Amino acid sequence: MGKRIIRVPATAEALAQLNGIQLNVVLRNGVTYFGRLVKQQNQELILEDGLLRQHRYPLDQIAEIIYDLKAAF
Repeated sequence: MGKRIIRVPATAEALAQLNGIQLNVVLRNGVTYFGRLVKQQNQELILEDGLLRQHRYPLDQIAEIIYDLKAAF
């Protein structure tokens, strides 16, 4: 099964459909974080890492969000 890499901006409209999905958050300084999107609130993105710890990232510091989409083939 293949997959497609999807890149979206850090906007409320784009994030509304991504709750619970594992994704990469790329900050404007180039640092990338991986985790499951818990929620977006108060202009912050809340990710849960592999150790079930939550991390908050301000939306204005996020350059883009990248996630995988399983392809039909």
